[in-house]
Amino acid sequence: MALAAITVVLVPLFVLARTVWVEGGADLVEILTSAGLVTAVRNTFVLAVAVTVLAVPLGTLIALALRRPDLPGRSFWRVAVLLPVLVPDFVLGYSWLRAYGRAGFTDDVFGLHWLGVQGALGVTVVVTVNAVPLVYLITAVGLAARAEPAMERAARVSGAGVLTVLRTITLPLIRPATATAAVLVFVLTLGTFAIPQVMGSPAGFTTISTRIYSNLARSSDPLAFVEAVTLALLLVVIAVIVVAPADALLGPRLRVRRVASTDPSSASGGRTASRWTVLAGIAGYCLLAVGLPLLALLATAVTKAVGLPPTPPNWTLDNFTLIITSRSAEALTRSLGLAACAASILVLLGGLVAALERRRSGRSVATLVTLTLVLPGSTLALGMIIAYGRWIGGTLTIILLAYIAKLWAVAHRPISGALDRLPPDELHASRISGAGPLTTIRTVVLRPLAPALLAAWLVCFLTALHEVTMSSLLYGPGSETLAVVVLNSAELGQVGATSALSVVITLVLLVPALAFWFVIRRLNRAPNHGTAVTSTDRAPELAHAG
Repeated sequence: MALAAITVVLVPLFVLARTVWVEGGADLVEILTSAGLVTAVRNTFVLAVAVTVLAVPLGTLIALALRRPDLPGRSFWRVAVLLPVLVPDFVLGYSWLRAYGRAGFTDDVFGLHWLGVQGALGVTVVVTVNAVPLVYLITAVGLAARAEPAMERAARVSGAGVLTVLRTITLPLIRPATATAAVLVFVLTLGTFAIPQVMGSPAGFTTISTRIYSNLARSSDPLAFVEAVTLALLLVVIAVIVVAPADALLGPRLRVRRVASTDPSSASGGRTASRWTVLAGIAGYCLLAVGLPLLALLATAVTKAVGLPPTPPNWTLDNFTLIITSRSAEALTRSLGLAACAASILVLLGGLVAALERRRSGRSVATLVTLTLVLPGSTLALGMIIAYGRWIGGTLTIILLAYIAKLWAVAHRPISGALDRLPPDELHASRISGAGPLTTIRTVVLRPLAPALLAAWLVCFLTALHEVTMSSLLYGPGSETLAVVVLNSAELGQVGATSALSVVITLVLLVPALAFWFVIRRLNRAPNHGTAVTSTDRAPELAHAG
């Protein structure tokens, strides 16, 4: 495990630092004072702070609202608020442009458009929408694992109002989860690339990640490459400074070994009027944040030309016919193969680290794996290029290594959480009865772990399938992924083709996600020999990353 972590994480980071020291030392002052760099750094930090301030309260409110047992269609809305996780972030950004921009869906249908959708404000809003599901999932886990329904009901019986119970009991109990969500959102936003590239760059809004991308595009300028490496290393330093102390302080407080609450009365109901107000708020958010943009994307894909109203006389399938080429088919095949291979390897590695961290000697590996989740994809990609590009540059192998480095924690965390809930009595009873280690693992461990293992595989598969930050920097001739094809099409201004490709990649993600979701629900409902692992136990590791 230590050797694998060193290979895919420490070596790339070491060569980044060495490159800055050896090649950029003499030019460091010139790099740090180059035109536009200060603006990009300021934009990055302002974006990260703004998204954190907006996403954490919004995600927490949604988690609290969906906790109500009397909310109509609660299961449906729990899935609906997670749609931004299943929609690639660059597709989400592009769909917002097609929904609310000039000559977009709302402009064609209602004569209304949002001038600020392309620029700093639009990037902030869409990155917030992309981050809200992460906050919701982490907060839902905190509510399931740390909330005290009996205490809340006692407070209500004693005359305390809903807001008083929320302020004095519920929110203090989930404070570690909320703090964790804030740290993750802040650090992940620092390295976000796709949405600022699609929505911000055309309007002159640059961030550290988009500047790294543009510097690498200027491959003939050695100073531009050194600047890209320096910026990547800066993001690493920030991630370590923020995440390492947070993981040390919050990690033990987040780990709860008691059964997650499944008490249907765990959340107080409330008045009927309040219930419908909450429902209207969630429905309105889902419609404006995801529903309307995806509808606009589909309308653009089936409309003959930009500017025409999306009515049946103007519908066509020519855009879909246009993208059915050998290039896109090969890219889709490569993406599916890479994602499946990465997910399978990651589940194995994640399970090994989850077992290893039960010993003191394995905790450092677990911490290192945690840090990889928040390291910007552009940083890992640059490290891979410098460390291994001489041998495997531009191949699928280097992309696979980058996926493993980035998503290791995504597989590790849900499996680790499920291991915490394994019934130790049954493990001891199995060994005392004469069962060997492999028999014990097969009959006692794997059955209750099945939902977590399947969930970890699915999340890794979906995340790798739509990953674009690392893929766009690492691909070469014959190693394009479908996400890279979509991004290149958007940069070329091919509106119809880009919309059709975006619809295809979204469907490729949604279909297996929904199928696996039904399978996981059946596994969670099936009786087993241990404590059932609830769907919230594997929640916080969905990360959007990338």
